[in-house]
Amino acid sequence: SLAVIVVALGYLGYQGWKYYRSHQAEQAALLYAPVETAVTEGDAGKLVASAKALQDAYPKSGYAARASLLAARVAFDKGDTKTAEQELRWVAGNAAEPAVKAVAQLRLAGLQLDAGQTDAALAELAKPIDATFLPQQLELKGDALLVKGDRQGARAAYQEAIAKLAPDAPQLALLNVKLDALGGEQ
Repeated sequence: SLAVIVVALGYLGYQGWKYYRSHQAEQAALLYAPVETAVTEGDAGKLVASAKALQDAYPKSGYAARASLLAARVAFDKGDTKTAEQELRWVAGNAAEPAVKAVAQLRLAGLQLDAGQTDAALAELAKPIDATFLPQQLELKGDALLVKGDRQGARAAYQEAIAKLAPDAPQLALLNVKLDALGGEQ
């Protein structure tokens, strides 16, 4: 009889946890609806506010990370690189999904590189990243090293990126052009 009670309590606990998770996902989805409206309207302020609400209420949800990526994109498109950087930093530090986190890391490093913050970009690129995005990380690292004048380091990063790509990868041609532009030994 004690075993039956333990099993019953375990089952009830499991069902309660499932309900809680489902309820949390539903609530996050409701908060995500204004994000979609703001994107359609191109309203950066509304989008950032909606992303912030998701960050505060459901920071580990995929909705919060995606809303923040969208907010960064719209802010960047509107010329607000400071807000874009803040949103990307939040995603890079809080996203639960490795691929979403990797996208944020790469976009943040690219933003920093464009702003002339080469050391910050290199620091971001030194962080671990989902293996799927390693070639893009290495390409950006090569770009950053080239900006710093480190042609050998850039060459090594480009070569490593090429080695990690499939032979028919679309970015392979651009990487080869970058490598050729460096001249010298390949």
